[in-house]
Amino acid sequence: MKKIFFILFIIIQLFASSCNVDEIIGDLDDPEITAKEKLQEVINEAKIDFATDAKLAAIYGYNVDTNGEINLTSIENAFVYVVQSNLLQANEFYVPVFNSSPARSPINFNSILTFVKDTTAKDILDFAFGKLSTMNIDPSLTYDDSPAALNKLLPRSDVIGFRTIFPASKIDMILLPSKSIDTLSVVNSADWVVNFYADNSSLVLWINTERDTVINLSDL
Repeated sequence: MKKIFFILFIIIQLFASSCNVDEIIGDLDDPEITAKEKLQEVINEAKIDFATDAKLAAIYGYNVDTNGEINLTSIENAFVYVVQSNLLQANEFYVPVFNSSPARSPINFNSILTFVKDTTAKDILDFAFGKLSTMNIDPSLTYDDSPAALNKLLPRSDVIGFRTIFPASKIDMILLPSKSIDTLSVVNSADWVVNFYADNSSLVLWINTERDTVINLSDL
């Protein structure tokens, strides 16, 4: 047994001497991530792969857990980053890849709307998505990461009630420029929209930064 540990120690030392610290840390990344953790990596890749002026337009969290996280080693959830180029007047979609560079994603706006079961909410989001080819989220903005946003909603009575009725329901999160939802907004901010959904029902809540309140999109 001691010989095995000695050999393992030698291998680790050889590995460490042949790799820089950043590479080792990268290989040991935690696959559980929040929405903002891989954002800069995605933007850097998009500037090379898509457009030199690429900026974040939206983040879509598919089937996030109640901690506001996804697991990069699972195909059952994802954070999809929608980037925008003023030069191209277009969007592209990227996903982070565990211990690798971000890659383009087949998920698009139509894919996201598939999981929104409330007609009013779906129409509002469809309208907002239509603006994102010419709109982005200012990189200088400060906004909640996915865990903080979700923590604002999980204790609400409507959310508790929905998740009690539909115990197998899932959670999707969408970060958008506030002006894409509210055309009259005078605040340059980024807002989270969270879709709690079952097979045929959705509760879609908008955390409105300007009004500092939560709005049910079906009430608009």
